[in-house]
Amino acid sequence: MLFPNLPTKTLGGSFFWDTLDRKNGWKLQKNLITEHYRILDPENVRQAWSPDESSIWRTFRKFTLVSQD
Repeated sequence: MLFPNLPTKTLGGSFFWDTLDRKNGWKLQKNLITEHYRILDPENVRQAWSPDESSIWRTFRKFTLVSQD
């Protein structure tokens, strides 16, 4: 389940974040402390977040497929 998201500019995850995947400039990251997930666009703006790993992976695939077109 994804939570409501207000697109927010980030620093790109230099601290407290593990990057699980990168594709077309997009990043899927996991927080090392809270263990929640987020998706950053190529400009490091958070586009989605969730505590649920399977839903965030599905969403990451959708974002990265759309960005290829």
